[in-house]
Amino acid sequence: MKDDNRKAKLMTIGIAVVLILIICGISVIIHAIHRRDSQETGSKLQEDIMDYANGDQEQGILTQEKDKETEGQDVLTDGAPDGAEQESKPDSDGQGVKADAMTDQDKQPEGNGNPATANTGNQAGTAGQEKPAATGQNGQTADNGSQGNQASQQGSAGSQTNSATSQGGQAGSGESAMVVEQSPNQSGKTIMEEEADKANQKTTAKWQKEANENLAAVAIDLPRQMSEMKGYWEAGNMAAVEDLAYLPRYRAASEKLSGTTKYYYFGDTDSDNRPNGKGLAMYTDNQYYFGEWKNGVRSGNGMWIKFYVYDKNAKAKDSIYLQHSYSGSWANDLPNGDGAEHYDFIDENLDSDMTYNRNFIGNFKNGLYDGEMYITNYHKDGNVKEWSGTAVNGVWQPLGDTDGQGKYAVIVELTNPDNYQWMKVAENKNNGVSGLISAAK
Repeated sequence: MKDDNRKAKLMTIGIAVVLILIICGISVIIHAIHRRDSQETGSKLQEDIMDYANGDQEQGILTQEKDKETEGQDVLTDGAPDGAEQESKPDSDGQGVKADAMTDQDKQPEGNGNPATANTGNQAGTAGQEKPAATGQNGQTADNGSQGNQASQQGSAGSQTNSATSQGGQAGSGESAMVVEQSPNQSGKTIMEEEADKANQKTTAKWQKEANENLAAVAIDLPRQMSEMKGYWEAGNMAAVEDLAYLPRYRAASEKLSGTTKYYYFGDTDSDNRPNGKGLAMYTDNQYYFGEWKNGVRSGNGMWIKFYVYDKNAKAKDSIYLQHSYSGSWANDLPNGDGAEHYDFIDENLDSDMTYNRNFIGNFKNGLYDGEMYITNYHKDGNVKEWSGTAVNGVWQPLGDTDGQGKYAVIVELTNPDNYQWMKVAENKNNGVSGLISAAK
């Protein structure tokens, strides 16, 4: 009898354990499915955003080409000279939303402000910040540290500047462009093919400098380098553009412009040899622009990118950015009109407890946010949240009164109207695309 009772108890315990294991297994499977769906949704959202940004630029270029065709027809009709004048002009350090300016808090703003009135933000254009806001899941601000200064040996434009001038035209008084013309003698191999032959020599990630690197000793060939990059950009091969930008010969050319607002230009020009039409510009700090120009300044549709480079031993928290870009409308050499700002991160260096603002889409005015902005942020595990806020001339409009720490809510999560990003009052200014080199600033 006792043996029967004991067997019954053991059987009951065994069944309970099996049921618990089954329940745990089902829970793990459900969690994995939800996480996968979340990551797929985030990836799809990012693809849609980039498709929008790239489509906007392509549409602008197609419009320009159509206009040129129309102008060509006018030439045949009335004998007027062909060619539409356009222009571009760079330099100036941009200012934007500070990385430590915003915090993400699940909290109702105090005072009379009504967060429910926050606009959802159009998906038109965006201006950026040199450091996107990184927010802790507990609402605390992340300290992203320094940007990881790029090698900026104070190399003068020296002989290379003179070479560019003799090949493509003179940088006149007050002009920033140094026009580079196509070289008649080109190597049999492309730069990409040459680099593929010595790929095994690279011992660091592409965004890291080699030990004892000396860019001043690197040979450069501006006509060849600019021509090849422009070709890839025109073909929409941004992976190749990125690979070229990280090569020592491109970083060496960019570094020769250090401390100046000048830029090397390869593309269409007007009768005064100013950028006019469509072309590629290289600035210091590994910055590039490809798109439309008018009378020597960026005007029309175009894309600007900054490529980050770090020391091999840079701390993770100081080396989280891979690229910072803006695609959209330009006027007076600055983002003006609809556009999309975007950040690419080095995922392995991100803090798993933080989220990072990644896309800003809306309207820009002289490089600053101006109007309704649609924002997405990014977490290391691939999760994405959508936000909305309104700015006027680079100042986020508060969604309520300040709290006890001198902060107010400025951005609201679209799917959770009780969740906000907060900013200190004193830091709420000049929010826009920062780090952008332009003489217009």
